[in-house]
Amino acid sequence: KVSLSMLQNPLMAAAHEGIATHCTDYALCIHDWSHLNYKHTNKTDTYAITHEKDVGYDLQTSLIVSDQTGLPIAPVAQRLVSAAGSYSTYGDEELSLPVKNHLDEVSDCIAFLEKQAFEKPLIHMIDREADSVFHIRCWEAGQSRWLVRVNDDPSLDYNGTSMKAKAIADELEFVKTREVLYHGKPYWQWVAEADVTLTRPATPSQKKGKKPAIPGEPVSAKMVVSRVLSEEGEVLAQWLILTNVKTVDAATIALWYYWRWQIECFFKLLKSARLSHKKLA
Repeated sequence: KVSLSMLQNPLMAAAHEGIATHCTDYALCIHDWSHLNYKHTNKTDTYAITHEKDVGYDLQTSLIVSDQTGLPIAPVAQRLVSAAGSYSTYGDEELSLPVKNHLDEVSDCIAFLEKQAFEKPLIHMIDREADSVFHIRCWEAGQSRWLVRVNDDPSLDYNGTSMKAKAIADELEFVKTREVLYHGKPYWQWVAEADVTLTRPATPSQKKGKKPAIPGEPVSAKMVVSRVLSEEGEVLAQWLILTNVKTVDAATIALWYYWRWQIECFFKLLKSARLSHKKLA
């Protein structure tokens, strides 16, 4: 008799309180997906998520993080996909069909969260899966603040020329910013930035037949490039980040994404520990 949205209410209240207490200018909202793998025969609603051996559920979580410390405050939305359909804490229906793809569903989630009147504006942070110019245009049209890690290859307009994101990064001048941990060891983070514009048309998935490209309005953005370098200058990690939050300096944007990356590494650690425990058992 208790709905998922009702179960979410205490967490939403904690988010409101935490944002008011622990965020200064913005509340960082990290959106991500995890596969919950179960092979129990008594679970009749699991499904093959990506292939026949990847059996379980698909879970999307939106986590509020402090813009000052990077520490988690509260999860504000979740969606679970099973063989029966999609269950979410923010939907009107208990079970939603048909199941939408990740970015369409998280767009619904973003629209919901923007209506919750949090004390600080949200910045929606998503990994490379969100390198979709179609969805970025949707978020821009909805006046949401977004921060997305992008791939190396997509083209951006830089200084009047269309260039791949990685090629732009290679032309920039980097500044030594702060010491960070990479695989448990301290290294220096170097940061660069550039003003870019997204003008390319959106290219829909061609899995169900050829579809025409979708043109759209240009989107002005800041590109932040974060590199972790060894003492010898070797690039150990590079993140290409696009955001429409231009009032925040590049070093802070890079730090925010580093916090997000730390959370992801922690979950990978938990998963690897679970697998090791299963082998020992």
